[in-house]
Amino acid sequence: MVQSLSEGGEGAAYLPGSPERDELARRTIRVLQLGVIPGGLAMTASFATATLLAHQMTGSETKASLAAVCLSIGGTLAGIPLAALMARHGRRVGLAAGYVIGAIGATLALLSAFAGRYSMLVAGMVLIGTGQAVNLAARYAGADLATDENRARSISLVLWASTVGSVLGPTVALGLKSLFADTEGLSGFALPYALTLGLFGLAAVNIWQRLRPDPLRVAAAGTGSASIKLPSPAEAGRILAHPVASIALIAMMLSQAVMVGVMTVSPIHMSQGDQNPLVIGIMLSLHIAGMFAFSPYVGWLVDRIGGQLVIVLGALVLAVGAGFAANTEAAHATGLLWGLFLVGVGWSCCVVAASSLLTASFPVERRISVQATADVLMTALGAAAGVSSGLAVEHRSYADLASWGAWVAVALGIAAVVMLVRNFRTTRRLPV
Repeated sequence: MVQSLSEGGEGAAYLPGSPERDELARRTIRVLQLGVIPGGLAMTASFATATLLAHQMTGSETKASLAAVCLSIGGTLAGIPLAALMARHGRRVGLAAGYVIGAIGATLALLSAFAGRYSMLVAGMVLIGTGQAVNLAARYAGADLATDENRARSISLVLWASTVGSVLGPTVALGLKSLFADTEGLSGFALPYALTLGLFGLAAVNIWQRLRPDPLRVAAAGTGSASIKLPSPAEAGRILAHPVASIALIAMMLSQAVMVGVMTVSPIHMSQGDQNPLVIGIMLSLHIAGMFAFSPYVGWLVDRIGGQLVIVLGALVLAVGAGFAANTEAAHATGLLWGLFLVGVGWSCCVVAASSLLTASFPVERRISVQATADVLMTALGAAAGVSSGLAVEHRSYADLASWGAWVAVALGIAAVVMLVRNFRTTRRLPV
C-alpha cells in the first residue's frame, strides 16, 4: 500500500544539491534538536521516577521494572501507527501528535502519585512511551534530506541533542525525590511528571510550528517519488533478506536488549545497597550521556570507516560495560557508574551505525516502512528484556543478568564480523 505525499507541491523549490536544500536540511536538524531536547528530558525523568515509585507502591522488583519498561512497550505499540500517520501526512504531523500523546500519559502518571494506583502509573508510562517512538523517528527525519556523505552525521546530530535533556532527566527527577525523602505520593513523585507534561507540550508546539516545509515531503518530491509505502508486516522479512540491512536490524535489536535489560534494574540494585537517590540519578545521567553525548563523533566515524565496523566496536564496548556492572556489588557506585556509561556508549555506536546502514539500504519511498519496522522490533525486544530483567534479579541475581548481557553483546560482535567478512567477499568493499 502506498500513500501520496505530493499534495501542496512541497519540495519543488528544494532540488537535490541546491543551496536551498542544504540550508533546509540544516534548519530541519535544528528544529528536530529543539524537539528532542525537552522530549528526552521528559522521557528519562519519567523512566527514573517510575521504577522507584512503582517499587514503593508494590514492593516488587518485577512490577517496578515492568512500570519502567512500559515506556518501551508504549514506544513499540506507537511505532507503526505513527509511521502510518507520517506516511499519510508527513513528519510534522506524526511527530507533534506523538508528543501530545506523551503529555496525556504524563498526566495519568502524575495522577497515579496522588491516588497511589499502580495501574494508572502503568497506563501513563505506556502513553509516555509514544514520546520515545517520536524521538527515535526524529533521528530518521534528520536524515530525510541528507546525502550519502553526511547521512550518519545527520542522524547523530539529532541523537546528540537528546543529551541535553536526557542526561538531566534522572538527576532532576531523583534530585526532587531526594528533597522529599521523608514523604510519599505527591510530594515525592508528582513533580517530575508535572515537569514531563510541560516538556512534551513544549516539544509538540516546536515541531508543529517550525517543521515547515516537511522534510519527508521534500525528500519524496526531490526523487520524483510522490508515493510513500505504508508499514507492512512483510517488511521485517525484506530487511532480513537484505545483506546489509539485516545486520543493522540485528545490531539495533540486541544492543537495545542489553541496554534496557541492564539499565532497568540498576536503580533497584543500587537502592538495595542503600545508595542515595541522587547517586542513582547521577548513574542514570552518565549512562544517558554515554548514549547520546558522543553520537556526532560516532556519526563521523560511521561516514568514514563504515557502519559495520562501528557495530563491531559498539558490541565490544557493550560487553565491557555489562561486565563492569556484573562485577560490582550494590553498595559500590564506581563500577556501576563506569559500567552503565560504557553500556550507553556501546548502544550509541550500534544504533547510529545501524540507522545509517538501514536508511542507505532502501529508497525514499520505502524508508518510513523500513524504519518503523526496525524501531518496533528494536523497542519490542528491549521491552521484553526489561520485563525479564526484573524476573532475572528476583530469581537469580543482578550479577547474572549483567553477565548475560555481556555475552549477548559478544554474540552481536561475532555476528557483525561474520556478516562484514561475507559482504566484503561479495562486494570487495566495506558497506558504509
